[in-house]
Formats: sequence, structure tokens, C-alpha cells
Amino acid sequence: MDTGTAHALLGLSEPLEQENVMERLDAEAFAVRDHFMRQPIVPTLFRSRVNRLVQLSDVARVLNVEPLGAPVELPKLLPSGSNFVLLVRNHVENIRRLRTAMAGTLDPDVLVRFGNALCNLQLRYMEEFLALSVDSANLDIELDAIPARDEIDWQTLLASIEGKTEEAQLIIVKERKRMAQILERETI
Repeated sequence: MDTGTAHALLGLSEPLEQENVMERLDAEAFAVRDHFMRQPIVPTLFRSRVNRLVQLSDVARVLNVEPLGAPVELPKLLPSGSNFVLLVRNHVENIRRLRTAMAGTLDPDVLVRFGNALCNLQLRYMEEFLALSVDSANLDIELDAIPARDEIDWQTLLASIEGKTEEAQLIIVKERKRMAQILERETI
């Protein structure tokens, strides 16, 4: 990558001051980090953002720009859990830990690690969720496609796991369908 390409990736044109380049790079990294912190984890979408961070890392290297924030280590994560309730609780806690730690940096290289960790964690969670909720798969409920971003709130999901009503089962079936659709797209 040359400096012209790096400037173009940041949407900047000549003449440039180093301060403007730094501000633009930080703003781009902030936008991706903000997405990681606020949006439901859809692995395909997060991977596209990871790819953007790889570009930003190359831009920083070519333009000799130091990112804002100190290097941040990935936090220690909890095991996935041996039952349905622990699976959901530990997953929510792991996501919280990753997002909290990620808030301390705008370094694209560090954010790449966090983005990949979030994707991998979400994929494992969805696979385990589907395995633990297999009894709900046998229910005869017809559903339309569910958008990947329509993740069920974790508190509602926990209440549904602990409840035995038809409404509670429907919530689990909907989340299963959403996750199955995402995982299906991951294997294509």
C-alpha cells in the first residue's frame, strides 16, 4: 500500500496535516469499535468490520500514525457452561468482559483481536445453544425468516428457558431459527 492509497482509504485528499490523518484514522477505528460494542454479534458482519480494521492497520503503518489508547489484552473468559442457563449467562458475561476491555483502545491491531474473539465466541455459543435446545426443534411451529440482527434480549431468553409456557417455547424456537440461519450462511 502506498500513501495515496492510504489517504484514499481514509477519504482524505492532499495536502494533509498529520493531525488530520490521525483524527480520521481514530474516527474510523472508533466507528468499528462502536459497532462491536453496540450491535448484536452477526459473525459475517463483524468479519467485514475486522477486514476494515486490517486496512486501517495497514494505513497506520504506511502513514506512520500511532493509534489512540494503550494496548489492551483480551480478558479471561468464562467456560461456556454445562447447562442452558449457564450457557446464556456465561456468554453474556464474556461479551460484557470483551466489550469493556475493548473500550480502552482505538488500536486497529488490538481491535482485530477483539473482533475475531467476539465472532468465534458467538459461533461457539450458537452451536451450543442449538445443541442444548434440540427439544425445541421438534415443536411444530412455522416461522418466517428472522433477521440476524433481531437477537432476543438475554433476560427474556433466560426467562424463557426457565419457563414452560407456549410463549416461552416460542421465544426459544425463534432464537433457534435465527441462529440456525446465521450458522447456515457461515458454512456457505
